[in-house]
Formats: sequence, structure tokens, C-alpha cells
Amino acid sequence: MREAETVLSEVKVFLNTKGNIEVEYSDVPVENFYDVMEVKLPEYENTHLIAEFIKRLKKLSTTYYEDINKLLT
Repeated sequence: MREAETVLSEVKVFLNTKGNIEVEYSDVPVENFYDVMEVKLPEYENTHLIAEFIKRLKKLSTTYYEDINKLLT
């Protein structure tokens, strides 16, 4: 049986049917992560560590997203 998974951060770059490149970015807000972990897994020891990792991912992904959009304009 596979354990539950969630996407913490995701950047998608794709070619749409009109031939244009599009960029999508999504992430889990850190506040939501903390809220869920407090309810579902309050005994989990690495909540703070993963929350900091999510913050770093957001910074990196935002920079990547902005850089791609600069190339497209």
C-alpha cells in the first residue's frame, strides 16, 4: 500500500494548443502546512524543518517563475 503524498511546490512550463508557452506555479502555504501537521501528525518531529524547506522552495520557485516569464516577454 502506498503512503499518502502531497505536492509541496510545483512549477510547470508547457506549450498550449495555440503554440504559446505558459508557466504555472503552485505551492503549499506554510501556514496551511503547520495547521494540517498540528491536527494530523502532532507528534511529527520535523514539521519546522519541512516548513523552512517549503519557504526556501517558494523563494527558488518564485525566482525561476519570474526568470521564465522575463524570457517570454
